[in-house]
Amino acid sequence: MITTTQTPTSIPVQRSRITSVSLGLIAVALVAAAFGLVLAGGTYEALPGLADPGPLVTWGAPALRVLTDLAAIATVGLLLSATILAPSGKDGTLSRTGRQDAVRAVWAAGAWALLAAVQLFFVLALVLGVPLMDALTPAVVSTYANEIDSTRALLVMSILALVVAVGAVTSATTGASGTWLAVAVAAAALPGLAGHSSSLGDHELAITAGVTHMVSAVLWVGGLLALTLHAFKRDLPMARAVQRFSAIAITAVVLLAASGLANSYTRLDGLDQFFTTGYGNVILIKIGLIVSLALLGLRMRHRLLPTLDTASRTRAFVRVAVSELVLMATAIGLGVSLASSPYPREEEIFPSYGESLLGFAYPPPPTIESVALGFRVDPLFFTASLVAAALYVIGFLRIRKAGIHWPVMRLVSWLGGISVVIWCTNAGIATYAQVSVGLHMTQHMVLTMLGPILLVLGAPATLALRALKPSTTGERGPREWLVWFLHSPITRVLTNPFYVFIVYVIGLYGLYMTPLFGWLMGSHVGHVVMQTHFIASGYLFYWVLIGIDPRPRPLPYWGRLLLLLLALAVHGFFAVIFMMGTTPMAVEWYGMVRPEWITDPLRDTLLGGQVTWGLSEIPSLIVLIAIAVQWSRSDEREAKRKDRQAERDGDAELDAYNAYLESLNSRSR
Repeated sequence: MITTTQTPTSIPVQRSRITSVSLGLIAVALVAAAFGLVLAGGTYEALPGLADPGPLVTWGAPALRVLTDLAAIATVGLLLSATILAPSGKDGTLSRTGRQDAVRAVWAAGAWALLAAVQLFFVLALVLGVPLMDALTPAVVSTYANEIDSTRALLVMSILALVVAVGAVTSATTGASGTWLAVAVAAAALPGLAGHSSSLGDHELAITAGVTHMVSAVLWVGGLLALTLHAFKRDLPMARAVQRFSAIAITAVVLLAASGLANSYTRLDGLDQFFTTGYGNVILIKIGLIVSLALLGLRMRHRLLPTLDTASRTRAFVRVAVSELVLMATAIGLGVSLASSPYPREEEIFPSYGESLLGFAYPPPPTIESVALGFRVDPLFFTASLVAAALYVIGFLRIRKAGIHWPVMRLVSWLGGISVVIWCTNAGIATYAQVSVGLHMTQHMVLTMLGPILLVLGAPATLALRALKPSTTGERGPREWLVWFLHSPITRVLTNPFYVFIVYVIGLYGLYMTPLFGWLMGSHVGHVVMQTHFIASGYLFYWVLIGIDPRPRPLPYWGRLLLLLLALAVHGFFAVIFMMGTTPMAVEWYGMVRPEWITDPLRDTLLGGQVTWGLSEIPSLIVLIAIAVQWSRSDEREAKRKDRQAERDGDAELDAYNAYLESLNSRSR
């Protein structure tokens, strides 16, 4: 094992090396960004009638993005180390090393927040084509900062980074640091949400790929950065830490490669542009860097990992890790140059404004075949659904191999629920839902009712508890974290009948009876959030009603029936209000993306109310039957338990009851 004892003279040497490596990585990233900008043609062209912002803004904006990305990577890496890589107690308390990482993350997040705020002003000047001093005026900032996608993303990023800095100060458990890690990753992904124009087409693919690329990059690079820091300091069991990180790194590399190819597809018109354009040349260089990084990672995993907890092998790890970080810094700089340069792909000209908002042509008039069998991939939900299905099948095969019985119908139910989600988000219904209120409500009802019912009956948490092995390291493993979550205050709130009723039923009124619906439909992110809400709220509601998985406070069966009937009544009242509407719904969206075959928007809205009324009956009947069956089986199990107890103690309970009756009888005499 490596020693954690450090001589006083070694500490300044370590700090000097860490500082030198950090400054070197920053310099490499900045030089790579400048090289990529020149090669990809990322020069600014002033907007007609507006002044050129000048070289300070032209070069300062991408330079600040490089620094902002590096600060985000450092924050994520340190929190990842505190949460997963550093040892922790069985109760989830941070070790001394983990706590030090959390404190370092505070400083990194603070720098991140500051750099994002400064970058906002530079980007504002760049987009408006004005000098930096003009962009700093309160009138310009208040007018445009929240109206431009890129500056709005930077504003939210700065706020979230500041929240992470404040929150990480008090982090004492892996759960707390994990929470701030999730917030930091979400903040780092924000530029991906504002980095693609719908006029280029493939809008959903581009945004999904951009967000995936950012998330995988910050986790991979940040984790390696944290490991390198600890290798310099020799204050961490490196073999175990690297082994834990390797699973994250492999996943990140695969996602990074896939999302990078998807990004290239959305930004280039053909393969020839890899060789005929500077933009494509930068992409090829970046691909070469990622391949080199993957090969170095494999070398590290197979040659260094088995004997890493020795001084000599740790030094070898440092050399390889620093080499990887140099390549990563180069890739980061090139990525910034690509984001700051015009795409070679020509903008797609749509025949109408509504189609340009959608990012695709209007679908033809709906038929059963086009709605049910049409297909347009939503990469986020499609990929997530396949992963969820694969993980369940792996767990099912694992416990069956171990001789543990698991009903096949639960597997069928889970895969059926996944199929419903894929159909609702990828089939023709998903396309038509963006232009028709009636078909949107069809998608909503199926996605929030039928799909979650099948998913809940699959009992995924129970399967995971049987498939996962208990931790043998004295720390919380995946199984221990799952047990903690199922009995945590978070789950207690999420499965509270009042909470699920408000989210599942009352939430309909807040969504559809306010401008929120039209606002969410107006952006891809809002649309994703809304669909995720449909699935999650439905899952929580039916988990409370018919869920097999354990939860803190199970509701009695009579309470479940009461909750179901109450939900049906409130849901039916909502449908009646819907059908009695006198104005079309969400005209701020559906009024702009209305195809010619929707001749009466009000009739389309009323159709949505009819769908809401009609499609709620069948799922409710399924749930009612499920509750009745579970109640009956519960009574049977209780009767068998009492019979077994009577056989063991000679029916002592009945004898005690008879004696009680006899005592009452004797008193009455």
